[in-house]
Amino acid sequence: MDTRTRALTLAIAVGLTACGGGGDSEVTSSPQPVVGQEVDKQDRDSSTETGTASLRVLSNRPDLVSAGDALIEVNIPDPQDRDGTRLLLNGRDVSAGLMAVPGSPGTSRALLTGLAVGANELRLVLPGSGTVATSITNHPAGGPVFSGPQVQPWTCTNPAAVDDQCNQPAEYEIRYVPASSFTRFMENFDPQAPGIPDAFVPYDPGNPPPPEDIATVTTDHGVTTPFIVRIERGVLNRDRYQIMALYQPDRDWSGVTPQPQWNGKVLIHHGGNVGVSYGMGNPPNGDIAGTAPDGFEVLLGDSISVALARGFVTLSTAQANLGHNVNLVTAAESLVMTKERIIEHYGPIRYAIGTGCSGGAIAQQHIANAYPGIYQGLIVQCSYPDVWTTATQFADYNLLNNYLGNQVPQSPDDLAGFVEALLTSEYLALQWPALYGHLPINPVVSDLAFFPSAYPDQEDCPGLNGKADTYHKETRPDGLRCGLIDYMATQFGTRPPEVWSPNEQLLARGFGGIPLDNVGVQYGLRALQEGLITADQFLAVNREIGGFDVDIDYQAHRTSADLQALTNAYRTGAINTAENLANVPIIDLRGPDPGIAHDAYHSWQTRARLEKAQGHARNHTIWYGAFPLAGDTIFTTEALYVMDAWLAGIETDGSDADINDKVIANKPIEARDRCLPVSSVFSEYGPFVPYTGNLLTPDPTWSQPDMTALPRPPAALGQIVDVVTGQVCGLDLGALGLPSVITDVLSPITDEVVAAQSLIVQTRFGTPRTVAGDSIETLNNKCALRPVDPADYPANLLTGTYDPEALAREVAKIFPDGVCDYSRPPVGTVPTETWLHYGDGTRAVIGGEPLPAHPGPVAGWASPSFQVNLHPRSAL
Repeated sequence: MDTRTRALTLAIAVGLTACGGGGDSEVTSSPQPVVGQEVDKQDRDSSTETGTASLRVLSNRPDLVSAGDALIEVNIPDPQDRDGTRLLLNGRDVSAGLMAVPGSPGTSRALLTGLAVGANELRLVLPGSGTVATSITNHPAGGPVFSGPQVQPWTCTNPAAVDDQCNQPAEYEIRYVPASSFTRFMENFDPQAPGIPDAFVPYDPGNPPPPEDIATVTTDHGVTTPFIVRIERGVLNRDRYQIMALYQPDRDWSGVTPQPQWNGKVLIHHGGNVGVSYGMGNPPNGDIAGTAPDGFEVLLGDSISVALARGFVTLSTAQANLGHNVNLVTAAESLVMTKERIIEHYGPIRYAIGTGCSGGAIAQQHIANAYPGIYQGLIVQCSYPDVWTTATQFADYNLLNNYLGNQVPQSPDDLAGFVEALLTSEYLALQWPALYGHLPINPVVSDLAFFPSAYPDQEDCPGLNGKADTYHKETRPDGLRCGLIDYMATQFGTRPPEVWSPNEQLLARGFGGIPLDNVGVQYGLRALQEGLITADQFLAVNREIGGFDVDIDYQAHRTSADLQALTNAYRTGAINTAENLANVPIIDLRGPDPGIAHDAYHSWQTRARLEKAQGHARNHTIWYGAFPLAGDTIFTTEALYVMDAWLAGIETDGSDADINDKVIANKPIEARDRCLPVSSVFSEYGPFVPYTGNLLTPDPTWSQPDMTALPRPPAALGQIVDVVTGQVCGLDLGALGLPSVITDVLSPITDEVVAAQSLIVQTRFGTPRTVAGDSIETLNNKCALRPVDPADYPANLLTGTYDPEALAREVAKIFPDGVCDYSRPPVGTVPTETWLHYGDGTRAVIGGEPLPAHPGPVAGWASPSFQVNLHPRSAL
């Protein structure tokens, strides 16, 4: 190595080591990046090369590597340079680990182990041709990588933990699907104790079952193998993960030499709900919010078992389950770390698909927007676009429930008061939807299901396990605040001194900043304009509804957002503006309302945000059906087939087009809006018979009766069915190819039909904010204000609005600073930054800072056509 190279290498090592942090805990809002140090371009790239050789890290960005290992690839085109080449890790010769890649002369790979925490130098020494060098920054297996200081305290619940980061060796279990699974289900069904036997049963390698007792599958790339699955369970980032794969017990598997049945694809599945935890959780299973019991894979649409049969590896993590961890950044971080593990121990990934309902849909959509590249395709069910605009909706529901007395009593003793409140309410029950924008059942259920997670004073704080006392406003003001907002303090920041509550003043520190607001919101405005409520009712609700204080207690005045927290919510992606989703196909599976608090309108809300952000929504498909929450039991399975085909088309697209254009150009015919599952019968991958789950899937995951061998009609018939039946996604006569002169004449009729379909069939209800005048995107967590305008209150004798000017004067008394102006951008809105980091283990970067730019793709994360480059939006 010449003097210049030695000096550069030393500078890199010193610079990267200095980034590791140390000493006392520090908080700053704008420090230098602490995850990797931006130096010469060559040393920031995962691929470093000379004229005759290249060296690149496959498993992650080289500055985001974790857990002490990394899969690397060496390419030496010149055969004369291959003999005598040495690979050195921190001066240690690791050449023996290099293994040739079949079919790629001169290319070899190695799994590097024993990386030190911090900077590591990797050098490829060529005989007579110089040296190729790069630096790898390794982070602890327990994290953090880019999420900043970790939540404390934390409870490890794994007996095998070797340290206080809950680290432990991975554990493995093998299971298989019996060849007679369907018969086994029928023979073991007991009407007295209904239940379903596990679809996967234990496999003992020391005493395996006879081969004829194991179901056989053929993967999507033609490998026939017994349906045996290995389940890997371990801990990364202080919490559990799970990886499942078709497995041949008599063969080795490594990231350098994968077993042949793996197709290179990954399905990431998620759990439901939203919540916080201060201890470990379990990785979720199942498509429908992770709640389907074992064995229901036989009956319900289950893309996980189908994916395994097709050759996918499946992945889930506790941290990416929003019911366990609502923190967007640590959820993304856990997926980065576990994807890295798959690449290192299973092999490079072609593409990854997400799937999940409710919180599982939120996780996918806001992680994909803030950390693009983790997923290449999204399958979302019963979805919301994010947590924090939904939180605004649910806060409005709670305030209206409180105002109307429409809250389910906590105990039988409260029942009399509940009934009395309903009977003495100024509103008739028939008028409630006029304020909610929805049937009352969803607002009430949302209170029961989700709102308790917001409270900072949860006595049974999940995972705390007695390690700290929880906050109580009167008795423990210094206790741990166990709620959604304070859990996100690194992203949102804390409240400024001028708004501190007495407890904040007592402690001389602010609690987590509030990223939502209802100042200026005219509840029930459209209901008044449409004559559904009276002027007196309109004035009363807006005068008395109030808001929440920092403890989520009711207060007489409105909730006022903390501006920095609000801005950070947009900037960090906690509010999903859909600005960075054009690179992923999305299939949205939706069932009707009442959807147990899962409003159907959210699918169209996401679409509207896409249209606003990117000018179209051609990467977004909605499948609507009559089955609650998910549309149909077969949707998840069929969506997997269609998404797989969509991504396979992108993968083989060798054009120079941008990934956003490739997503649109390779959209399959089945990836169209549709609302009748019957059209699934005509799928290219079908027939998928509605409401059957896996019993009649077209390519069964195990042997089933001959009744599944139904003839497959042409896929084009599905489109014909859509048109002939007037699919309730919207009756558009233009789809029939009729000339505009005809459609223009008929549009006054068809437009009304479409509007009726949207409300009655699709149950596209609104929210309190859309009733107040907001658009369907509902991105206003705090609205801009304008003066009260009498034009908002047209004269109507039926509502008691005799004089708009006089009513406007009364409204102005309630809103002296003005009312919401939804024609202007939301207060605090800024572009969403991608790939933000939040410090290291000791120093917090409030609101995040962009990672250093990374000029090259991360080759192991996806096939080249997907152009996966894990870098900030500003570097695009």
